[in-house]
Amino acid sequence: MKVLFIGGTGNISLDCTREALKQGIEVYHLNRGNNRNLVPGGVKTLTADIRNSAEAKKALGDLSFDVVVNWVAFDTAHIETDIELFASRTAQYVFISSASAYKKPVAHHVITEGTLLHNPYWEYSRKKIACEERLVREYREHGFPITIVRPSHTYSVGWFPTVFGSRDFTVPARMLAGKPVIVHGDGQSLWTLTHTRDFAVGFVGLLGNPLAVGEVFQITSDEAITWDEVHHTIGRALGVVPNIVHMPSDFIAIHDPERGAELLGDKAYSVVFDNSKIRRIVSAYRPVISFAQGMRWSAEWWAAHQDEILPDAEMDAEIERLLSIWMKR
Repeated sequence: MKVLFIGGTGNISLDCTREALKQGIEVYHLNRGNNRNLVPGGVKTLTADIRNSAEAKKALGDLSFDVVVNWVAFDTAHIETDIELFASRTAQYVFISSASAYKKPVAHHVITEGTLLHNPYWEYSRKKIACEERLVREYREHGFPITIVRPSHTYSVGWFPTVFGSRDFTVPARMLAGKPVIVHGDGQSLWTLTHTRDFAVGFVGLLGNPLAVGEVFQITSDEAITWDEVHHTIGRALGVVPNIVHMPSDFIAIHDPERGAELLGDKAYSVVFDNSKIRRIVSAYRPVISFAQGMRWSAEWWAAHQDEILPDAEMDAEIERLLSIWMKR
């Protein structure tokens, strides 16, 4: 099987690349070549900017693929380009959507693929919804062979998922320094965090699978923990007890609208994902990496790289500003 990943070196896609290679799949990457040092051996790289259709066509030449996966499509203009480029080049096109597209506020804490899509708070999610709608129309009207995947909060080795980002090291650095960290609400809402190594098993099982064409899948862990526990688990991995300050999501949204949109459009609600559909199609999908294990791996990675990975000064200032306003209320 020959698979093209548009992107391929990102948070989720890199472990999916590794899993695909492990399963004997012929993997191509199409990207700008900025992260060649991350590319596993065996990957064939096509160097082009997918946003430049002429450049992408030239790089693709007369190649065709069993599966094309776009990891970096975020609005309908990107989808239109892909339909033009790949309608005659692939037997399956996989779009990476987002579980944040599900209806907010939530009507029920258990989320299935049938849960309606609606997000009045976060533009990122609304754009993903629009992409899905365009692809479904193309599938219905012209048979474009789509599969839609909705990850939730997915992280890889070296990441620390917090209220203030996942890839960034600002919050862990604050924990180590004994500084307060913000957790939205009362910290007791449930959240699901999925390691990319687990996600990759389910995802790669959909590639080239005829039962996946025309379908939507969410792929998440089965472990749901509170946001307080998320931060305490990170603290334990780092050997510290975090100094948590609880702050209402609405308050954060007033004083930091961009952060608030992400909270009110996603992280502020308790959600538990029903993974029965992905398990029916990919029997090998059994997520086994606990968040505690994932954080131990991230702490070990950070210990080996902390001299080259620095906290974000702007994010640290953002946290300090919110704390200052909160304490003065």
